[in-house]
Parts: sequence; C-alpha cells; structure tokens
Amino acid sequence: MTVPFPLPALLFALLPLGAMAQTYVDLDFSHNVQAATQMYPNNSTLGPYYSSASYMDFTSAGSYNGNSVDVRVSFLGLTDGESSDFRGSSTYQWVGWIPDYNTLDASNDLGVYYRHDGNYAQQQGGIAWSLSFFEGGGSFSTPITLPGVRLLIYDHDGEPFQSESIRAFAGDGLTGYQLHGSSGILASDEGGSYRFDAAGAGQPETTPHGGMILYYQNTSSIRFDMFSTTQPGLPVQNNGIFAAWDGDLGLTDGTTGGFNPLVVVPEPTAPLLLSVASMGMLLRRSRRAINA
Repeated sequence: MTVPFPLPALLFALLPLGAMAQTYVDLDFSHNVQAATQMYPNNSTLGPYYSSASYMDFTSAGSYNGNSVDVRVSFLGLTDGESSDFRGSSTYQWVGWIPDYNTLDASNDLGVYYRHDGNYAQQQGGIAWSLSFFEGGGSFSTPITLPGVRLLIYDHDGEPFQSESIRAFAGDGLTGYQLHGSSGILASDEGGSYRFDAAGAGQPETTPHGGMILYYQNTSSIRFDMFSTTQPGLPVQNNGIFAAWDGDLGLTDGTTGGFNPLVVVPEPTAPLLLSVASMGMLLRRSRRAINA
C-alpha cells in the first residue's frame, strides 16, 4: 500500500495555506508628521499636496499586539532598473510623496511619484525607496518586525512610449502576490527579486484595476524599485510616473475579488521545511507499519 499524497505534493499544497493563514497589520498613510506643502507634483492633477523631502514619517499608521506602529518611507536613491545597485542618472528624478491619497479609499493611501526629464541619452531608470516599521510613539528609534503586511499597489499601468516596472525583494519577507485580472501586469521571478511589468495601457488612478497585492511576513522594512523606459515620442506632459500604495485593502473593502489566484513566490522557510520533513517521516513510518 502506498501513501496517496507524496511528500513533494504535500509541500506545495501547504505553501498557499501558510501564505494565506497570516496575521496582517493594516497600514494607514494619512497621519504624516512632516507637512506636505508643495502642490501638484510634476504639474499633474494628482495630490494636490505633496512633499519632495527624502523621507516622510507616519504616526499611528497601524496597530500590533495592542500597540501602535509608526512608519517611515525613505527615498533611497536612483536606480538604472537592471540591478539593486544605485546606478541611476539625472534623466530620472525624484518628485515626491503624496500622503492621504485617494478620496475613494477614505484617503489613507500613499502616492509615490518620479519623472523622466526628457533627455533620451538614458532611456531606462527610476527610483528606489523603502517602508520601515517602528514601535509607536513618534520617536522612530526602535524598529519592529510585523508578522504580516498586505500592500495593494495600483495605477501600475504605463502608456505608449513609456513602460513601467516595480521590483520587490524576497529578502524583505515577500511571500506571494495576486495580480488584478484586468491589469495585464506580467510578473517575473529574477531569483531573489520579483519584477512586475505594467501592461502599457492606461488604467484609472483611483481604482484597483491596474493593481496587484503583495504579501509579506516577518518584515521590518520593505524596499521597492520603480523604473521605466521612456522613448522619444512621449509627450512632455506625460513624463511623470506614479503609483499608489494601499496598506489595508480599503480600496477593495478588504476583499480580493477581481484578482487572480495567489502565487506563492519564496523558497520554503526553515520551520516549514522542518514540519514537512517531520510529516514525511511520519508517513514513512506509517508506510512501514502498513507493509509489515
């Protein structure tokens, strides 16, 4: 008699369950410490208020174990989009943060904006930035590891003559993703990082249709690389690149309707491998007992 559920199949069956059975800390990007006093980033209609500072702090952005969580978002530097090194050029420029973005989502999302300056000597490039978590209280001095975070990234679309990509890193605790069924986003495993290429067709700036949900666990800081390829022919008024981050799935009322099934992305964790190995030993013992 053989065991009907082989170990490899058991391993892959358990992975999605582990990714979904997770405690998530909802994040709110409306309580910014530093004021956003600049208006209309890149002369767009978004915002209207934004800040081009290198970082922005948010107090009481979440709650975990009965205590508040503070969040700092930081501009890390320019990237060429090919690697995690900071090798960008001045053809791409940091624009700023839009806190409390999107009135359709109770205004608690974060907008992130950068732009191409019209110099086609280097067509590909962009920015790198991070989300970091701290114990609440406003000091931003004690990092905290959260058990889980879900981030709905939307308006990731692109347009003719300008592609858009976002890179996320497995080392930050990335466990999986869901792409919206109408987004056309293409996901690629780069080996330790995951690249999400937009479809190149315009999507609404305030709905989840051009979006994806990224799932993280056991994370204290999350990095994103946002980069584009801008070609001659792009109207100068369209040289800005924008995407928004929803930290509590408020835009979808906490549901994942309209999104494709969860894709689990990381290698199995050591505890999961141990538990599966232990279960495999039990199965082998059962098999020997049955065959005896």
